[in-house]
Amino acid sequence: MTLDSSRSKLFGSATRTSILVLLALLGESYTAELAKMLGVRASAIKKIVDALEVESIVAGRLAGRTRLLTLNPRYEAAGELKALLWKLGERDFELQELAGTKRKRPRRAGKPI
Repeated sequence: MTLDSSRSKLFGSATRTSILVLLALLGESYTAELAKMLGVRASAIKKIVDALEVESIVAGRLAGRTRLLTLNPRYEAAGELKALLWKLGERDFELQELAGTKRKRPRRAGKPI
């Protein structure tokens, strides 16, 4: 999937807006997962996420070797931002479908794929 021109560019670009909406819908994610969902290079996602972290909109934490990303709850307008992102996510059925495909729990050990 590639981002189409009809997607909102409210936060500067369609990719940047999609990353924020997905983080609101998913709760947390990581760079490679976002890149796979959006069909964008991981380096482009990392660059956007790094800029969002500098602005304190996104917070990252390490879980093993994976850097998990979330919307920063300490951001001064966190509640309002999350409400806006939810509203954008409500009308973007493609992003809702992508968010729904994320596996919520680990696969049982030894279970065939």
